[in-house]
Amino acid sequence: MPGVVYGILVNATNMQRIATVYMNNSQLVFNDISPGKYIVYVYYHPNSTIFNYTEYWGNLTIDVPEHLVYNFTRDMPWVMNVTSTFNTSNDSFSIIVYINNNNTQEKNLTGKVTVYISNTESVSDASILSRSVNLSPGINPIAFNYMPTQQGTYYIYVVLNVTILQPLGQSIVTDQHGWERIMAVYTVSFVESGLPLGTSWSIKLNGTIINATSNTITLFLPENTYEYYIEPIHGYVANITSNTITVNGPVIIPIHFRRVPFILSGVIAIIIVVALIVVAATIMALWLRSRNAYDDVATA
Repeated sequence: MPGVVYGILVNATNMQRIATVYMNNSQLVFNDISPGKYIVYVYYHPNSTIFNYTEYWGNLTIDVPEHLVYNFTRDMPWVMNVTSTFNTSNDSFSIIVYINNNNTQEKNLTGKVTVYISNTESVSDASILSRSVNLSPGINPIAFNYMPTQQGTYYIYVVLNVTILQPLGQSIVTDQHGWERIMAVYTVSFVESGLPLGTSWSIKLNGTIINATSNTITLFLPENTYEYYIEPIHGYVANITSNTITVNGPVIIPIHFRRVPFILSGVIAIIIVVALIVVAATIMALWLRSRNAYDDVATA
């Protein structure tokens, strides 16, 4: 690996630091060591221009001169994988960092996972999210939620800190996961016209309703095919009611609402017609009655 691996030899009885050596040909060689029990703490300092973090890889207890050669296996928690899925419900990504805690000396470890999210692979403009964690033995999924703010490809950098006793301090980095592409999103804009200013309108995208009072609904969506439906508005009809869009670049969808005349429902229309008939019949009956009365007077 690019970087430097080194070991710190400590007396196991009084924790006095004895020596520090750097790895050569996959070996840490300590010379002129008196008999006794010791602890070797192993560290790795990567050649990186991003952070100047030294990683703690674990320790090994040795007994001199019972054995002169020991095999060391890194046993501090490390980042196995990073995955992401898109949530249309809130226009954001669910990011899961998988931490493997294969530490053989502690059942549980505490610490912090920090993620840097950038579309330029630069820490200077990255969004920073962090979580305190309790790492149990085995695989630990750590979830984050991120809402993109602009179109582009996004990358993630993960730093894992663990709180554990060792010569360089209790809290120390045990792993770094370099820049990795997690998502690419494009601008999708639904642009409304025809509604009075400030009117509430909405779309349903893949089953999720998104509301707005401005004339534009802007989303950042990854490549995929989506179904959308324009929610009805009383007194207006849209030129598009439902459709599908395939996102593989920026998309603009114009939606025009036109006002429609007020149309009475069938029940109301029937009631009015019946009422008119009743009124007309009543008028006719009254007229006939008055006519018969006149004829009776004239005959007399």
